[in-house]
Amino acid sequence: MKGRLQGQPTGRTVNRGISASVRSLLGLVLVASILGGCVGNKKIVLLQDQDAHKPWESLVDKTWPPAPPAFAIHKDDILMVTVDHSQLVQDIVPQTTLQDMDLYRSVQHPYLIGHTVDVDGNITLPELGPVKVEGMSIMEAETAILAKANDFYSDPSVKVVLLNFNISIVGEVNRPGRYPVYNNQVNILEGLAMANDLTVLADRSRIRIMRSREGTNHLYNMDLNDQNILANPHFYLEPNDVVIVDPLKRRMFSGRDPNLVISVLTFLVSIVSVYALLQK
Repeated sequence: MKGRLQGQPTGRTVNRGISASVRSLLGLVLVASILGGCVGNKKIVLLQDQDAHKPWESLVDKTWPPAPPAFAIHKDDILMVTVDHSQLVQDIVPQTTLQDMDLYRSVQHPYLIGHTVDVDGNITLPELGPVKVEGMSIMEAETAILAKANDFYSDPSVKVVLLNFNISIVGEVNRPGRYPVYNNQVNILEGLAMANDLTVLADRSRIRIMRSREGTNHLYNMDLNDQNILANPHFYLEPNDVVIVDPLKRRMFSGRDPNLVISVLTFLVSIVSVYALLQK
């Protein structure tokens, strides 16, 4: 009888074994949770040199010629036309409008201060009359309006701004939305900066641009991790482009939502604690 008792483990030994197992299990859960929420730098760093075999090779200066789009003016576009001549300015744009005009107002009320391209491709300006602008670039439209203004006034200067140049950014960005653009040459990186940058969980290797032209939708893919996108013909955005930022595949298992991670960890710890109490 005494020999059998000596061969059996005591309750203290069993509890110690269970406690060690519980600690090991908790440690594995915490490590798995931390590693599951991590995203490697290779997936975050922009404009990487994919052809560099050694670290210092990526430090070599490189140059890509810019290829900004020469988008054309279409029907229903809204143009703000300003001619730098005192009398003509008073005729085309009221003086009070010039004093109060700002970027916010041009976005909220473009029809009040702009000229819509009609079905014939013309904009009609006071004193100057109709001017054909459809199919032209912004610079070509300025030249066409200037040529007509020269018939009425001496030494005028013309400025044309496309008021309905907007881009939409959706997906894994910090502030998705629709943003006005006042620069005819805005690239994809500048557009994402308007949306307060990408989130950590954004898939930078798969940025999509949806572009609608002449009744057809086009979808272009870009890899922001690759520096060669600087030569991509779609690196510069065009009016009404929609930038779509997809999440990484591990998004559902990552720590994007701290409350979700805390809830899962609390649930797991509770289960382990109940199991340990039942074994005592």
